[in-house]
Amino acid sequence: MLAALSLLIAFIALASYITRGFEHWTFEALRRDDAAAARLVARPIMLAGPQGHAPTPWPGKAGEVYLVDFIYTRCPTVCSALGAEYTRMQRTLRARFGANSPVRLVSIAFDRAHDTPAALQGYATTHQQEADLWQIGTPVNAAAQNELLQSLGVVAVPDGMGGFVHNGAIHLIDASGTVRGIYALDQWPQALERALILAGARRT
Repeated sequence: MLAALSLLIAFIALASYITRGFEHWTFEALRRDDAAAARLVARPIMLAGPQGHAPTPWPGKAGEVYLVDFIYTRCPTVCSALGAEYTRMQRTLRARFGANSPVRLVSIAFDRAHDTPAALQGYATTHQQEADLWQIGTPVNAAAQNELLQSLGVVAVPDGMGGFVHNGAIHLIDASGTVRGIYALDQWPQALERALILAGARRT
């Protein structure tokens, strides 16, 4: 009886620790709690872009704010929806700021076997990417990619059908690489509004 009681107490203590006081019961909830507390920080990386584009650093310029998603170019569902939303955000930023937007869009592709420069170019063309506002690329090496995904708690698991189950979210990230918010894909207007506020350029 005492042994069983000890095990129960240990289990409750462990559950309380893992769920942070029984407040967060899913991995995504824990990740968003980490974001709210500024505990998710991306390291700078080089992104190899679409065909004809040289690798470029991310984060880029000091003071810029980023809306970042993680995609794979063969994805017919979530990534396609994100691409359409990024097209809308790009259009909004272009209309207001031209090429001088303080908010930049970034799509990071993680399927290294298939997200080739040609595939990235196809994704860019489909979603009418304008490279001065929207950076699309894949980390230049596997080690950098793994470190980036781990640092942000992004999970991409093969689904057994040639695709991936992954975090389909928009990450608001400041120039230091710190995640300042995580938004569901249908919350792109709120993500853009918050990004503009963070950049000191409230949306009108």
